[in-house]
Amino acid sequence: MSAPVQTMAEETPVIDGSPLAGPYIGDINATHRFVHPRMFRSDFVEFFSKVHPAVPGFLFAPVVGYFAWRSATLAGAPRMVGTLLGGFLFWTLMEYVLHRFYFHLAPTTNLRKWLYFYSHGIHHQYPDDYYRLLMPPVLSVGAASLFYGLFALLLPATVVPGVFAGLLLGYLYYDYVHFATHHVKPPRAAWLSPIANLMKEQRRRHMKHHFQDHTKGFGVSMPLWDRVFGTLEDR
Repeated sequence: MSAPVQTMAEETPVIDGSPLAGPYIGDINATHRFVHPRMFRSDFVEFFSKVHPAVPGFLFAPVVGYFAWRSATLAGAPRMVGTLLGGFLFWTLMEYVLHRFYFHLAPTTNLRKWLYFYSHGIHHQYPDDYYRLLMPPVLSVGAASLFYGLFALLLPATVVPGVFAGLLLGYLYYDYVHFATHHVKPPRAAWLSPIANLMKEQRRRHMKHHFQDHTKGFGVSMPLWDRVFGTLEDR
């Protein structure tokens, strides 16, 4: 995919003719800075397409705590730690796979173009939209429920709580790393320089994915799987 064309837009993009109608898709490689587009005609659907950054933590942090406690109760603290780390690692792989193969679905037909735009393309076109950096609860809660069901079906009962807690912890880490990359400035205090350097490197990688090469840098929270699968961005 070619590098995006950046434009400065001052008004909310027009609504197209789709029944649920969002901003006009137009050139999928265009980038509009400092714009907060309306995504749907329906005020109800539009409201639930936006997410305040506090919402994922409010929803999932207690769930992580409960399932981590449940894991420690069933299997002991050492095994809880191991399964939690396994769930976290599994999330990072799912993050990479979804971002590479679904969120960047090749828009070769009108349907694929629509799926790409409404699942992820809108973020590339409007990267400064504060309320659309995180997954809406209607999707994140549904996805979490499906993963829990999958784990319960495939894994031993004593393993499920820890793996599920790790998965949700990985999801929260991904959400807030992504949000911070776009909207949080690195700290200036000298004693926080390791955190600042990490944030700057993360921002460098992610901005290259946004504005230079959409075919690399699919790991948002960490570059682990980009290294494994050869999609690490060039420096």
